Amino acid sequence: MINMDIQKENKTSLSGQTLIETLAAIFILVMGVTAATGLAIYAFNSSTSITKQIIATGLAREGVEAVKNMRDTNWLKQSSINTDCYNYETGLDDASCYKSWLNLVGGFNISDPPVVGMRLGIDGASAATSPIIWAYARTNSNWGLDFDNGANMGAASFNGFYKISDIGTGVANGSSEYYRQILLTEDSTGIYNHPEYHRLVVESRVWWTDKKCPRRTAWPGLGKCSISLVTNLTNWKNYQLSQ
Repeated sequence: MINMDIQKENKTSLSGQTLIETLAAIFILVMGVTAATGLAIYAFNSSTSITKQIIATGLAREGVEAVKNMRDTNWLKQSSINTDCYNYETGLDDASCYKSWLNLVGGFNISDPPVVGMRLGIDGASAATSPIIWAYARTNSNWGLDFDNGANMGAASFNGFYKISDIGTGVANGSSEYYRQILLTEDSTGIYNHPEYHRLVVESRVWWTDKKCPRRTAWPGLGKCSISLVTNLTNWKNYQLSQ
């Protein structure tokens, strides 16, 4: 009788330990799965945000480079160098320069008034026979970009570009998650206080929609879902002093 009672007690004790261990194992498993799921969601969201930031940085750099190319095109199109430019070292008009670097006839006009917003994109409306890769128009709102998944514009295909559907008519609402605004400001402070070699300040702003970042057609300011790149362009050829 004594042995049977001892065996019953041992069985009861072992059964209780097995149940506790099972519950503990289930709890640890659930906590592990929950932590792993949370980590996976966080990694996915972070990856998406990083991808959008990389694309936005590329779009901002593209805007800066486009304006830079406009200036360089004006240089290349100008047939001769002016030799009567103001020389800030001598105070005389004895320097060589390209006076029309901001606004050349037949070239690009980037001498707009200070703080003017630019829509910059591929202009298909005015490029039926000769596609214009870069064009811009002044506007106060609607900076949305479309993603070109294979549309043909004139004689060229711009597959894979973020663009503005029709910059000529002001349609820039955009179907993508990205917006781009470019501001041009002429700096005439200090040594740049002369119309022949103002410094052009180019700010390329890009913002996008994301979780906790609602769609906005106007610049939201620097924050979680926006980026701004600024560069200064000068007509450095103005400083070719005549010998």
